[in-house]
Amino acid sequence: MEKITFYKELPQGYEPVKTIDAGNKKMGIIMNLGALLLAAVVGIVTFLLRFTAFPAAMDVLREDMAGIQDNIWQTEGVIWGTLGVMFVYIVLHELTHGAAYKLLTKEKLTYGIKLTCAFCGVPNVYVTRKTALIALLSPFTVFNVVFLALTVFTSGWLSLCALFLFAAHFGGCIGDLYDTCLLLFKYKGDVLVNDNGPKQVFYA
Repeated sequence: MEKITFYKELPQGYEPVKTIDAGNKKMGIIMNLGALLLAAVVGIVTFLLRFTAFPAAMDVLREDMAGIQDNIWQTEGVIWGTLGVMFVYIVLHELTHGAAYKLLTKEKLTYGIKLTCAFCGVPNVYVTRKTALIALLSPFTVFNVVFLALTVFTSGWLSLCALFLFAAHFGGCIGDLYDTCLLLFKYKGDVLVNDNGPKQVFYA
């Protein structure tokens, strides 16, 4: 029998128990401040682990950074290049959410960007707890592997840029991680989620 991954209509007996709206100004500010804090902590810890585990890598980094500082054009190139990759990552992050939702529901998706967040949702259905968890954690899992691999297997300023992207990615997943924690630890069992992108409503 085919496993149910979503419902087109809210089944009888379910009631909303939690609403999270990243498009709300107050919630958006809290989430973004939390993202910055999380990114800072992850970045510092990853930096210490990376260059403690490979001491010679720190010497290479110092040499690279000294060379970049002596060339203003190279410095700007590194900065703009990193920001460009960051923009591409944001798009790929949301597309990864979308790929998971599309694979599991085949329903119409919605994408967008607000001042407080970028988003992907599947607004016309109510997804099961398992479907929601897969969609929430897909970008987190995929890009953890990508950015950590780049951090470890590159050197010098490339490794530092990859580390920055990893930390920014980790912080940017704070909304996904918050929703995941709710589903894993607070709203267990038979839970449905309506995700219109910036807003998720949990039903139990």
